[in-house]
Amino acid sequence: MAIQLVTDQLSNVLDDTLRSQLVGNFKAIEKALNDLDGAQAELNSDQDKINQDFKNIKDDNKTRDANVQAIVNILSDYDVPIAIVNGKVVETEEGE
Repeated sequence: MAIQLVTDQLSNVLDDTLRSQLVGNFKAIEKALNDLDGAQAELNSDQDKINQDFKNIKDDNKTRDANVQAIVNILSDYDVPIAIVNGKVVETEEGE
C-alpha cells in the first residue's frame, strides 16, 4: 500500500490549506509508523513461537534418541543381536 503525501502540491502560502496539508502528511506518516510497529510486534511474537517450537522439537528428538538407546541396551542385555550404527538401529550377528 503506497502512502500518498502532499509534496509538490503544497501551498506556497502560510494559510489553513498549507496547515491542513502538513497535518494530513503527518497523520499519514504516523499511521504508517504505527502499522510498522504493529507488524514488528507480530513478527517478534511469531519468531518467539517458532523458536519455542524448534526447541520443543530438539528436546523431543533427544528424548526419542535416549529412549531408543535404552531399548537397545535392554535388548542387548538379553542377547538380542541389535545395535545402533550411524544413528540407526541395525541387527547384528550374534557374537559381535
